[in-house]
Amino acid sequence: MSVIGSAKGLLREAVDRATVQLGLGHSEERLAHDARSYWTQTNAPNWRGNSHFQDADVFSEVDWTSVGTGHWELFSKLAGPDISLNRVVEWGCGGGTNAVAFAPHCREFIGVDVNRDSLVECARQVGDTTAFTGVEADLTHPEAAVAQIGEVDLFLCLYVLELVPSPDYGLRLMRIAHSLLPSGGLAFVQTKYQTTDWRTAPRRHRYRESVAASMTTYPIDVFWTQMAALGLTPLSCHLVPHNNLDHRYAYYLLRKA
Repeated sequence: MSVIGSAKGLLREAVDRATVQLGLGHSEERLAHDARSYWTQTNAPNWRGNSHFQDADVFSEVDWTSVGTGHWELFSKLAGPDISLNRVVEWGCGGGTNAVAFAPHCREFIGVDVNRDSLVECARQVGDTTAFTGVEADLTHPEAAVAQIGEVDLFLCLYVLELVPSPDYGLRLMRIAHSLLPSGGLAFVQTKYQTTDWRTAPRRHRYRESVAASMTTYPIDVFWTQMAALGLTPLSCHLVPHNNLDHRYAYYLLRKA
């Protein structure tokens, strides 16, 4: 790296640190519009990998099917082997890595995404395994998609809350989960957890430029408490400090009170 490049990198880190530690950043509206701009353009940098398309470069080294299979196995362990599912919705289905693992265990699988190409790919991956319904959501107004979904037994949101524009936006999605679930319904969601290192705090700026799987994070205790306040009772929290895709994963099994 050149001296100029190194200096720019140090300056960028200093700006990022100040922005995070001082609680600065872009407005919620700006962040949401920047996120929509990124996720609705399939030619955006690293879009296919971040959307978990099977042909993405990252899956030349990581077994694509193992991602969804691992999530189903963890869910089964936390929820119990006798869990019975009728309708399952995944918010942010992407290229279908979770759908192919969960769809065989329910009557209908509803995939929600902000990009139509993702819905098409997810439907292709599910195939004839079970009934598939695709719902295209507007990232700036996700609540509008609720009417197209209806009541579900299980709300999935995996490898998504770390990519949403902000922690507040993530809570909007969890309010949607609450509205879709009946009493006793389950949500299985994953976040990136925040530590004392400033680099693990939410970014809140430069979404299109620096979108990464740590754009939004939550301290474990804060997310747990927030879910309880929303009426989604935490049943368990499973931590994965590191796996073959990334690090600092927290999985929560929640039940609507």
